[in-house]
Amino acid sequence: MPIPTRLRSLSSLLILVWPGLLACQSMTPEDHDSDEVHLLVASGEYTAAVEAAQARVSADPNSAKARDEHRLASVAMLLDWGRQLSFLGYDEEALEAFGQARALAQSPEFEAGSSAGESGLARIPNQPQQWIDKTRAKIAADWMSRGEQLLVSGDLGEASDAFGMAAEYDSSLPGLQAAGASIEKRLEFHADLAEVYYNEGISQLRKGDLDVARSRFSYADKYSHGEGRAKERLSEVKGELARRHVALAETLESTGFFSAARVEYLTALDSDPGSAEALVGLERMHSEAKAFETLKRGEMWVLREDWEQAKEVLLAGREQTQMQKEAFDQVLTQLEDARIAEKYELALNLEHDFRFNGAIVQYEEILDDRDFFLDSRARLDTLREKVERVETLYKAQGTEQDSQERQRLLKEIESLWPDYKDIQDLLESSGS
Repeated sequence: MPIPTRLRSLSSLLILVWPGLLACQSMTPEDHDSDEVHLLVASGEYTAAVEAAQARVSADPNSAKARDEHRLASVAMLLDWGRQLSFLGYDEEALEAFGQARALAQSPEFEAGSSAGESGLARIPNQPQQWIDKTRAKIAADWMSRGEQLLVSGDLGEASDAFGMAAEYDSSLPGLQAAGASIEKRLEFHADLAEVYYNEGISQLRKGDLDVARSRFSYADKYSHGEGRAKERLSEVKGELARRHVALAETLESTGFFSAARVEYLTALDSDPGSAEALVGLERMHSEAKAFETLKRGEMWVLREDWEQAKEVLLAGREQTQMQKEAFDQVLTQLEDARIAEKYELALNLEHDFRFNGAIVQYEEILDDRDFFLDSRARLDTLREKVERVETLYKAQGTEQDSQERQRLLKEIESLWPDYKDIQDLLESSGS
């Protein structure tokens, strides 16, 4: 959060007027009334007080009293500036402002004799150090509070650093010394634990049990607070584990277990997030696993005998994969076989029911897709010959004058195609 512009302007004002004060330090003082400066300071109008005091110095550069009162008003303004900064949470900046006020109040040129006392501002030079002490204590308390929070979360290293910062600002803060001593004891205990876990990790690494070794090095790293050999060993073990999981994933991938391979790539990345092989493999397995799910969905539609939906799903899935195209082609072939088998079954039923024209259409559609399918071609040829024979016989009986011959023709038609046109009516009429 930036420091408010109004507060920044106060220091600028002092920078402008301070050189003039030093230039006037050898001049002979004259007595002037200081009620206005005193009242402005008392009412908290520090900027106006500095401006009024500067006007007095400008009017009478030889007045030591005017210079002293200007200095005191400036100190008061710096103190007010520091207090406001501290209230807004800018404690470091506030400390700097109080330090400037102290330097100004303790300046050798500051004639804090009778003029200060007469002006009613004599108490101001003692205040900067008081505010410095308060602010340093506040900053120290903040660091100590932060250290206590880190201590609760188990971050002893950061907590120790926070307590160290608190001691730099105020080593007399109640409880700080005890907290620091407690931290040191716990850090020593953690260092011993880290050494034990590290040695166990080396032992497991020697035995080839990388998972247990990683666990031990992880604990060693935790208790050493990121320092020492444990972090390096942990990184080495994680890298080797990642390579092993990548190798297993590639084996699973080559045998078509894409979802299992995806899990192994994820496990590899958990050990080594920067593994390029695992990242590329995981990306590939996302596509292949998705394609595999599409393949199974297509097979479901095949089982439901919804040929159009099955074909649409399978063709879309085939575009998703680089490694399963053969599997999709096999299911698409099975789909076509099942669809044609259904047509063949329908054609047989139509043929058996003497719906020869419908059966012919089904056999023709089958043979449009396949050069051969069971006895479809032979049955188609037989049906065509039968239909042609029936049509020829029907025309012949229509022109036949001999009743016995006509009866024979009708009987032959009936034996070939009992439902052909009006054959039954003709047989009945010829028999009568």
